[in-house]
Amino acid sequence: MDRNEFHKNLHSSKGMMFIVTGLTALVEEEGYTPHEALDIAKTAGQECYFALAEIHREVEK
Repeated sequence: MDRNEFHKNLHSSKGMMFIVTGLTALVEEEGYTPHEALDIAKTAGQECYFALAEIHREVEK
């Protein structure tokens, strides 16, 4: 997803809003730097990948 597509879909996507809200909370409320918050998001994505792939397979059935 490119930058324009992201901005186009942000306000209509609950999931994307949760991601942005979560990153904001990591910086504002938990004291992480923006770089650290993005590293956390990257690690979360890597750790959740296989579970998300399984969910995706189930949704497609």
